[in-house]
Amino acid sequence: MGKEAVRAEDLYRVLDAEMSRLAAGSDWSRWLDVAALLPTYEFGNLVLINLQMPQASWVARAQRWKQLGRRVNTGQGIRILTPIRSQEVARRHHGAETSVDHQERRFSIGVVYDVTATVGAPIQLPRLPVTPDEAAARGLWDALSHDVAADGFAVDVRPTGDSSEGFTDYGANRIVIADHLDDFRAVARLAHEVGHVRMHSPADPDATAACRGTREVEAESVAYVLLARHGLSRQAESFDYIADWARQVDPKEPGGVIKATGERVVNTARRLIESTDKYLGAQRTPLVPVQARQLDSACPTHDIDGPAL
Repeated sequence: MGKEAVRAEDLYRVLDAEMSRLAAGSDWSRWLDVAALLPTYEFGNLVLINLQMPQASWVARAQRWKQLGRRVNTGQGIRILTPIRSQEVARRHHGAETSVDHQERRFSIGVVYDVTATVGAPIQLPRLPVTPDEAAARGLWDALSHDVAADGFAVDVRPTGDSSEGFTDYGANRIVIADHLDDFRAVARLAHEVGHVRMHSPADPDATAACRGTREVEAESVAYVLLARHGLSRQAESFDYIADWARQVDPKEPGGVIKATGERVVNTARRLIESTDKYLGAQRTPLVPVQARQLDSACPTHDIDGPAL
């Protein structure tokens, strides 16, 4: 993306083009990796950040870097969309009281900077675990079990048959996880089922066989982001056919399907990251920020010791 003047409409066009160009599951999992690294950002902005700086690992506004004792290189900013207001669009019917038809969000251009575009006081970068940690898997299991209990669901570990890793029994308000799974596969399945509990209900009018693919993509994507955030890898084979799936859902605008699904996934994953981190912090479980992907060789991996301000 060039350095010339850019309008919010330009970013919208770029974003729509990226959504429509999605051709493989690797593209989708790459965006989910960014969501695990930067959980406070909206899905559309995650795509824009990844497009402009694929190796970004710690992103913030200039003011935040200033608070951390660092200054930014203004020529290395990453443009994102920033909401400026929500405008109520109203209709009046023959002198009756005005009723709000819908709210229209408007955006301006915002600029954020990766840590590699800053200089100043030494700062510690997030660390990447060499191998998945069983303690992290067990801690996340406890956190998710506690979290879903707030929704009235219990977690039960028991035999489910060779072909099933787990399921959610909405009638009994119970998540069942197969007892033959190791710690990593068990917590991955639990995260998947919690994603279903948070996002889906059998009572939804859209709970049809035709929408089952959408629900599975959403639940698996939430699990992927949450596990990556905690340093636990998750295979992405289930995303291999996501481009074909989006075209089946809406042949005319598959990009819109990708965007809507991404927004739901990122919002759900963000809330789960916040609640599980809060639980683990209360249990005094060490919370170590982790990378969901390896950094480029040009990026430092441990710390940045720039000149003092």
